[in-house]
Amino acid sequence: MDTVMNAELQKPLVLVVDDEVNTTLMIQHIFEREGYRVERVMNGLDALDAAKNLSPDLILLDILMPGMNGFEVLQQLREDVETVNIPTIMITANAREPKDVARGMNLGADDYVYKPFAPQELLARAQSKIRARQLEDALQSRTRELEALLRFSDELNVHLQISEVLDLIPHLVLQLLPGDLAIIQTIDESGALADARAFNRTNPETNLSANKSAGEAADETALYTVLQSANPIIWPQDPPLLAGFPNGMAVRVRHDADVLGLLIVASRTQAYDERQLRLFEGIAHQAGLALRNAQLYAIQANYALHLEDMVEERTAELRNAQQMLVRSEKLAAIGHLAASIAHEINNPLMPIGNLLESLVEELTEQNIPLNLRDIEIIQESLERIRRIVARLLEFSRDTDGELQPLDVGVLLESVIKLNRKYFEHERIEIAAEMEPTPLVFGSKDQLEAVFMNLALNAQAAMAGGGKLVVATHPDQEQVVIEFRDNGCGIPQDKIGKIFDPFFSTKTNGTGLGLFVSYGVIEGHQGTIEVDSEEGVGTCFTIRLPAYADGQ
Repeated sequence: MDTVMNAELQKPLVLVVDDEVNTTLMIQHIFEREGYRVERVMNGLDALDAAKNLSPDLILLDILMPGMNGFEVLQQLREDVETVNIPTIMITANAREPKDVARGMNLGADDYVYKPFAPQELLARAQSKIRARQLEDALQSRTRELEALLRFSDELNVHLQISEVLDLIPHLVLQLLPGDLAIIQTIDESGALADARAFNRTNPETNLSANKSAGEAADETALYTVLQSANPIIWPQDPPLLAGFPNGMAVRVRHDADVLGLLIVASRTQAYDERQLRLFEGIAHQAGLALRNAQLYAIQANYALHLEDMVEERTAELRNAQQMLVRSEKLAAIGHLAASIAHEINNPLMPIGNLLESLVEELTEQNIPLNLRDIEIIQESLERIRRIVARLLEFSRDTDGELQPLDVGVLLESVIKLNRKYFEHERIEIAAEMEPTPLVFGSKDQLEAVFMNLALNAQAAMAGGGKLVVATHPDQEQVVIEFRDNGCGIPQDKIGKIFDPFFSTKTNGTGLGLFVSYGVIEGHQGTIEVDSEEGVGTCFTIRLPAYADGQ
């Protein structure tokens, strides 16, 4: 009896809306003779109720009806989310004008049939629209399944530990499929149960964690029945695969030719169909991929750990020696460079200054008008050259006596204030995002020089304008300083050389700024790193150890 009823419900349902009884009876006879189910209503209001309650596969809608005409019914059908997609064919004896047809099509009619009509034509048009809707429903159903599998895969791929993947799978299964119980069981190389996890929606306290026996997760019979079956299992059957669950699905979890275990979903009330079985097989496939990825990750992690232990002991001495050599070479280069610059620049500075003073005195005595501001600028520039040379010398000198606890935020604010007008002139916004940080222990002049150099480098990278963000934040026992710009960026083939002496990406650069900055930060027991992408921008990150007494 149930089989006959189910078969009857599988027949397409046609809703006929027409106030002419003879017409509705004729249409009913035509469609029922071809195996359709037919419901008839005589007016627009009844048509709207029937469309929502019955969800027919097709509506045959007359235009001229008392009260609410067919156009008004169609408009309300298309405005209701429950009926918007039901195929609707307008049947009329009067709407033959192009504007009438256009009105119906604009409202969402799928087709027009004119009275009197040939039964074969009406059937052909109806079958076409019903088939189109069935294909659309199938496509939407398949799309939803694929989206569900994608969400399932994305959720699993976040986790790389086998135990986390196993814990998650039963929960995700019951998010994508109706049911009360989901079980994942894995087997070892011999085919014996290795692990079992379950999620019981209605009785969470019985959920399983790792290393439970097969009997606690599912009957021993279920495990071996599924593993020995080449095809997925869907029931009801007598007896059910799982006691207490008259409905369910079970499938092997595989990766290529390897069987990793089985996956079961079961319900006390929900009967499963072929569409849900297809989705369940897709879930099992994704579960197999996730489990194999987790297994490979565990193998790789163990191998990497073992390899690291072997290599670390043998390379520690070489690494330390190399670091000492690099540091010594950098410091020696800085010292040699500083001494050379001091010799070459300091020597002509004194006669230039003296001659300038004499020239001013001579011109003053002769009452020749002078622009005193221009003279002051020249003198200030000479003094700045002296300070620059002196600061460069500081990079190679022993500065222990000048080290002190420093607030990097104060230093950076000074650099920002000094550059703000210049940056505004160059159409560059400079912004501070500085969190409170511990103090650092170092040289004020050296760190200011490093910060100034990074700010000016950012300006040079934003010739057409842009934004520089100077940020600080604490990170455990370190102070982190960032200079982020949205300039031209550094080519990837050059980014590994920017801290080398005399290497510059600027046409007029000396290639000393970043080299010296690297030495200063290293001398402060810190690190400086760069992350850059051409056309996007550059970020320099400095990490300095926090001053223990300045927490």
